Amino acid sequence: MGTNINIFILISFSFVIYFIISYVSKILKVQNVATAISTKNGLRLINVKHIVGIILFGIIFYLLVPPYRSLLAIQEFPGLILLLLFLTTVFTSAILAFNSAKDKDIFQAETIRHSFNNKSFYFIIRIIFLFSYEFFFRGILFFSLLELNGLFIAITITTILYVLIHVFDTKKEIIGAIPFGIILCLFSYYTQSIWMAFIIHMTLSVVYELSILKQLSHKIKLR
Repeated sequence: MGTNINIFILISFSFVIYFIISYVSKILKVQNVATAISTKNGLRLINVKHIVGIILFGIIFYLLVPPYRSLLAIQEFPGLILLLLFLTTVFTSAILAFNSAKDKDIFQAETIRHSFNNKSFYFIIRIIFLFSYEFFFRGILFFSLLELNGLFIAITITTILYVLIHVFDTKKEIIGAIPFGIILCLFSYYTQSIWMAFIIHMTLSVVYELSILKQLSHKIKLR
């Protein structure tokens, strides 16, 4: 793919800008849907955050680094063992996300009622963001490092930066990002594509967030 210094400058720029945005989001209490729904205009603000992320992680690299577009191609059948591992990971991610959502204390403010008006648009933007996110982390970043340093170092650096971007989340989410990030890198490596990583990440996120919104809707009806 031809890695050069300009790619790493662009990677650094996008990462630093989004890291700053993540810090601001924590201050505004809109770093994720669990906090955003209890904040006035929370879903609107988190949508803005995700749209900026789509630009930083997706659009910029798609336009400026054409060789890495091959990572977006649908690959041939990956092999039975890899497929079974993928399906097992998807199922496990869904179960973990559902159980994690059940433990979340989300009923914190009256301002959450109006947030439901934007939830459909939120999920559309969220999924596009996650695709861009995986294109950046398990695509551009991981494969750029892989070309220069080999598999072990590429996974290590990618995972460290992935964990760092989660530093404003809960301790549980930060710790969980370590094995999750490694697994997604491995799936991308063995398929030479980001699709499996994206589907796993999307499953985890959508199941978790839909579960939270379902709990919230139920609690509102009981009031």
